[in-house]
Amino acid sequence: MPEIILQILSRSKPAADYRSSSSGSGKKSFPELEDFILKRDYIGALTLLEFLKNDGNTDIWLEVWAAWCWFHLGEYRSALEAYLRVQDRAEEEARVADHLPIDIAVCYFYLGMYKESQEMAEKAANCALKSRLQLHLAHSIGDSAALLAAHGALRDTPDDQLCLASAHYLRAHYQEAVDVYKKLLLDKRDSAALLAAHGALRDTPDDQLCLASAHYQEAVDVYKKLLLDKRSYVALNVYVALCYYKLDYYDVSQEVLGVLLAQHPDSTVAGNLKACNLFRLYNGKAAEAELKQISSDQHTFGQDLVKHNLVVFRNGEGALKVLPQLVDVVPEARLNLAGYHLRRREPLEARRLLEPVQPTSPLHYILRAVVAVRMYNETGDEEHMKTAQQSFHAVGSSPSECDTIPGRQCMASSYFLAAQHEEVLLYLNSIKSFFVNDDTFNFNYAQAKVATGFYREAEECLLAIQDETIRGSYTYLACLARCHVMNKDADHAWDICVKSAGTPDSFALLQLVANDSYRMGQFLVAAKAFHMLDRLDGGPEMWEGLRGAVCGCAQMAAAGKQGAAAELREALGLLRGPRAHPRAEHIVKPITKWAQQNRIAV
Repeated sequence: MPEIILQILSRSKPAADYRSSSSGSGKKSFPELEDFILKRDYIGALTLLEFLKNDGNTDIWLEVWAAWCWFHLGEYRSALEAYLRVQDRAEEEARVADHLPIDIAVCYFYLGMYKESQEMAEKAANCALKSRLQLHLAHSIGDSAALLAAHGALRDTPDDQLCLASAHYLRAHYQEAVDVYKKLLLDKRDSAALLAAHGALRDTPDDQLCLASAHYQEAVDVYKKLLLDKRSYVALNVYVALCYYKLDYYDVSQEVLGVLLAQHPDSTVAGNLKACNLFRLYNGKAAEAELKQISSDQHTFGQDLVKHNLVVFRNGEGALKVLPQLVDVVPEARLNLAGYHLRRREPLEARRLLEPVQPTSPLHYILRAVVAVRMYNETGDEEHMKTAQQSFHAVGSSPSECDTIPGRQCMASSYFLAAQHEEVLLYLNSIKSFFVNDDTFNFNYAQAKVATGFYREAEECLLAIQDETIRGSYTYLACLARCHVMNKDADHAWDICVKSAGTPDSFALLQLVANDSYRMGQFLVAAKAFHMLDRLDGGPEMWEGLRGAVCGCAQMAAAGKQGAAAELREALGLLRGPRAHPRAEHIVKPITKWAQQNRIAV
């Protein structure tokens, strides 16, 4: 995540105080704190500071630098504790006292203690860091007025613009964040690159024209390439890559990220983002292999993020052990834990996690919609359905999401809940090439096809589904049975009824197959289904359906349809026997007499 840029309190003082005496040859006999800091070896720096403390050095700057190192290791609790110890001795050094409130406020912020951070920030002197911190605090607590005020206090400096870009990112305004980062990259040019571009030109007519004309496209391309390759703000690439990741351009994100990783292959933030790209482009195993390189004990920074993402890459394995501890540390942990409960069909647990926080991200809106759908299925409360439709529509119609795959899925879901299936197909058709083997997509797509009468295509989608949970659901069986009937394969629909006998859904399936088969003129299957319903229920409408289906079989035989005689014989057999309906003979006798007269063996 974009971070607040911290000020270094003092570098000259510890460098002067902690230099050991040098020999006449000028060789250092003892490492300096600055050596560790410049190498980003914060463990080494802390080791040196601890050594100096044990050696009897009580200078307050030892504690200040220890806090600074703990913070940069991502150990915000240890950093806060160190700063609080410094606070007790702040009167020893005025410069320390001046900076302490803002440093403590930043630690509180990273620990998710926003109220404490806000109170401490109010005690701090006005400075650029305070303005940036107030912007992030206003976003975190959802104070729109404070957010606008903090936004207005930002200046046109790289640090403040980076803070603004991170706020855009956190508010899902990814394109605005990319624009800020690109501007900073282009503004921070190295003049040496211009000289390199000039020196790269040869003594040829084309190159001389490039040199002479500022509007020559080839020259512009050369300069742009060299300027972008010679960036001073190389770390900005990770932020640009992060925005492209959020915009679903995972391959572009990976390409931009490569610029930073080429110079800093040990970057935790970049390594984590690379793993996330691999997860989206390939699978969890590829992502986990990349993430293992930064999940060792040597990398203490960002370990909460690493633990969280490993759960995601492993498809929720260890979720209940890891994610609850990170709910107030990693924002996505709350959402992923809610998703985990939804997959386990625990909508109440998911709702408990989502309700305390106002939705700000597309994923949060989507999860809220899914929870509402589940609650509607359990309670029948129309308010839940309304919430689901509004949440899906909010994502699908938002400018940042309307042209993304999740955005179109959400709009399709909104129309699906409103039973506007033609609109559903309009959106699903635009993204179906991305979900060729996705069972969930095929299931939803098939339902929309069934609702709009495209039964052949719907049947193909349903038969392609491999997930046994979906294949065993009533909705799947009902859709497939209807497709079989409408595609003139009612016998297959009857097979589904036979296999479902004795299950809670068997009666509803029999009703569907009986009525659909009757309407489609497939009277033998209709007769079988109504016969079974008559035995199970015994209601008058079941007998009427059975009687009408048998008469339909007789009508087909009278019309000379191929195989109709055998079907009529089987249908009449349903009306005979010890458990036959009392009025069955009123149908059997005239049909049998007619069949004998027409030499049809029944």
